Amino acid sequence: MQKFKFSKKEKLSLILALVVFISLFISSSMTYHEQKMSSTTIKTYFGFLEPILSHISINYGGQIHSASKDGLTNFTQFFVRKLAHFSSYFLLGLGLFAGSKRFFLNKVYAFIFVWPVIISLAVLDEYHQYLTGDRTPSVHDVVLDSAGALCGILLFLLYRLFIKKIHEKRQ
Repeated sequence: MQKFKFSKKEKLSLILALVVFISLFISSSMTYHEQKMSSTTIKTYFGFLEPILSHISINYGGQIHSASKDGLTNFTQFFVRKLAHFSSYFLLGLGLFAGSKRFFLNKVYAFIFVWPVIISLAVLDEYHQYLTGDRTPSVHDVVLDSAGALCGILLFLLYRLFIKKIHEKRQ
């Protein structure tokens, strides 16, 4: 029987997933006020988004969010928070799938295992927020997190398919 060893890319992918998971745990341990960004922080780091965001509205959780309704600074903060949800779970899905896919007979089985695990982590993360003072868990955030993970996994699969096609053309 051959001894299993992770490749360097698999190790890096799993480390990425672990770092994201730890960051999520720390983030959901903080109250809303501890995470709230000041208007100066928003203007300094995310001011480039304001011209774009001033013209859009987002229906999220059955409520319309927009710059005209919430104020540009609050809407920018809302957008950045939701983007953080999506992108962190995107990276978690990408890292966990890329790092663990070799454990499974094929990529379909890996997907059938990894995506539900990440959805479960998203549910547990929202429950963890519920236990944290001044935080409100949201099913909508779980859906957003799950979509981010799904996009990360699908992007990885598309990338691998693209690379495979390039290698087949070269041969």
